[in-house]
Formats: sequence, C-alpha cells, structure tokens
Amino acid sequence: MSAEAQNQQDFVKFDPFSTEFRSDPAAYHKQLLNHSPGFMVMEGDVPSAYVAKFDQCLEVLGDWQRFSSVKPPNLPGMQRVDFFNGQPVMNYSDPPEHDRRRRVVNPAFSPGRVRQLSEATDRIIDQLLTPIERGQAFDGFKEVANPLAVRVLFDEFLGIPPEDQGIFFEFASTFYMLDDLKPGDPKPPEYLAAWAKGEQVCRRLLNEAREGGKKNVLGLIAAASESGDLSDAEMMAMVCVLFTGGVPTVSAMSASALHYLAANPDIAERIRQDESLAKPFVEETFRIDAPVTLVMRFCTEDTKIGDQVINKGMPVYTMISVANRDPDQYDNPTEFNIDREKMQHLAFGKGTHVCVGNSISRMVIPKLVAVAVKRFPDLKADPSKAGSWLTTPRSRHRDAVPLIA
Repeated sequence: MSAEAQNQQDFVKFDPFSTEFRSDPAAYHKQLLNHSPGFMVMEGDVPSAYVAKFDQCLEVLGDWQRFSSVKPPNLPGMQRVDFFNGQPVMNYSDPPEHDRRRRVVNPAFSPGRVRQLSEATDRIIDQLLTPIERGQAFDGFKEVANPLAVRVLFDEFLGIPPEDQGIFFEFASTFYMLDDLKPGDPKPPEYLAAWAKGEQVCRRLLNEAREGGKKNVLGLIAAASESGDLSDAEMMAMVCVLFTGGVPTVSAMSASALHYLAANPDIAERIRQDESLAKPFVEETFRIDAPVTLVMRFCTEDTKIGDQVINKGMPVYTMISVANRDPDQYDNPTEFNIDREKMQHLAFGKGTHVCVGNSISRMVIPKLVAVAVKRFPDLKADPSKAGSWLTTPRSRHRDAVPLIA
C-alpha cells in the first residue's frame, strides 16, 4: 500500500453483513453515501472497501478488469460465499470463462423464447388471480408472487417438473449455514447432502432432456455438456445459478410491485388507463427494492475512485441498494415515482455481469401489474396484518404482503 493511499484511508466500523444493517439499511444510507468510497476491516483483519454512490458503483460494476468477480484463493471469508460447492459459475468468473458459460444459456433469453414464455405467463397469472375475489384478504407474496415465480421459472423456463423441485429449495435453504463458517471450517453436512441430492436429480433431468431433445434451458445445458462446452461439474452449478438468481428475484419483485400498487392507488389508476405505464412502474420497483443489496468485486490494481485509492487485492462491497437511492442521481430518492427522468438503476448490475435473466423479470412483472390493476381496482394493504422482510447478507425481500383485493 502506498503511503499516499495509507494516509487517505480511514477505516470505520461498518459491517455490510451485520444484522443491524440488514434490519434497517436506510439508517446507514446517509453515512455510506457521504463517505463513499469507504474502508472497513472484514473477516477479522482483511482491509476492504465499499462504494455506495451511484456513479462509483457504476464504475466498479462496469470494469471487470480492475474489479474482478473472481474470488481470490485463500482470502478469508470466501467460504461464506461459496454457494456452488467450489464449482466455477458465471457469477464468479470473468471473460473469457464468463463468456463461455454465458453463451450456453444466452439462447434461452432470446426474444423468441421470451415471447413463448410470455404466453405461459399470461395463463399462470390468470390462474393465480382468478380465485381471489374483490374484498378478499390475501397474501401477495405467498398466494401470488412466489407461486408465479416458481411456475414461470421452474415449470416453464427451466422445465423442472414439480416432483423434482423440492430438492432445489432444500439446497437453497442451506445457504444461510455458510454465513457462520470460519476460515478452515468444513462445509455443513446439511449443505453437502443437499448438494449431492441436487446433483443426482440434476444429472437425471439433464440426461432426460438430452435424450428427449428438449428445447428448454435444461436441453441447452445438456447439449452444451455433450459438446464439451460445459463439464459435468458445471451443469449442476449452472442450473443452481439460474434457479437461485431467477426465482427469488421474480417472487420478491412481484411482491414489491403488489405492495406499491396498494400503497399508490393514484398510480394504479393511471396504469388502468394506460397499460404502458406498467413498465416504468416496475423499473421504479426494481430501483427502490433492489433484489440484491450488494455484490462483491476484487480490486486487481490500485485504482482511484472518487477521491480515494482502492488498493490492489481489496474486496470491494458494491452497495447496490444504497446507490439506487443516491440523491445525486435521483430527486427525492425515497419517493416512489414512475415519472423520473433518470430511470436507470443498478438492480440487475451493469457491464459484463449484468443479470442474464433480467429480460424475464421485465416481461413477467409488468404483466402481473397490468392484470392486477384491472382485477383489483380497490387493492389496498390489509390493516389487520403487518408485512415482513426476509433478509440475508446479500438480499432483502418482502416475504409477506398482506392485502385486500
């Protein structure tokens, strides 16, 4: 570390993984924005940086050469983010390896395939909303948002039959166990058992997709394995990446969209009159309730961001949810406003690692909004029940949205 950089860096007591921050992130926003880039010590003795301002996060996310997604070997704390059992995945790789893996699934997100998925989405939304009568109390997450995400992503997109879906939820439920690992700790046996079962199911499903010539995502992954573009080890990891990135995002953002419809009846009325407004409504939902709150990058060379130097080797915590409420980027950033001149946000990241499935989220959720405003013209929050959030070190999702149709 250069003497100049050492003199500039003021290490503060801040832990982006702490329960205090996760439970009330807004209480930290002003501090983080005012001092970004900032520095803290993580994992006991690892000098680390965070960026919170919109333009700084944009710069970090857009430059994979200086801010890599590849986890440095032997860096303390990396065992806590090894969700895919040491297998290389798009999330934690850079070009050209990132591009090779991404090419396998890119055809699944083509305009033609998204249009096909769109037709199934219309049917699923109708089936979910039809049983809910006007004036009826219901939970927007449990009864609409989550089943919508599962049926669109699992049933239609990935092509995983209902009887095999439970293992993937079981596997995802073990992720929280990694948060408590210390350097050198083995992975929890529950996690390893769930991975093994998932790998077995995945291998069978991929073999069936290959033999049946299926055109869904499993078929694409199976074909890539057969051609040598993906190893056997990468197949399970690829399916898990698409599941863990897709289902929580669509379910969380659908739940938030229903929440903001109920909280803003004037906006809901505008969408009833002009269905095209469902899209900016959903973009504002992504901005204000970003499904991923932070992502990690690793600085590969001393780099000046703002008026600070982030040193080579530092983990960099890119605070997406804070950047999406930066007052230098947005007027009245905590206000829900679908008429913003600057609608750009970082909910899906930027650059090479932009979320591969963002086109599906941007197709599904506006459809839900457009139908919901017509089916439920008096939609409101249920005053007898409180909503709730599910927080992890990297996400903050609504998991209960009590409403009255």
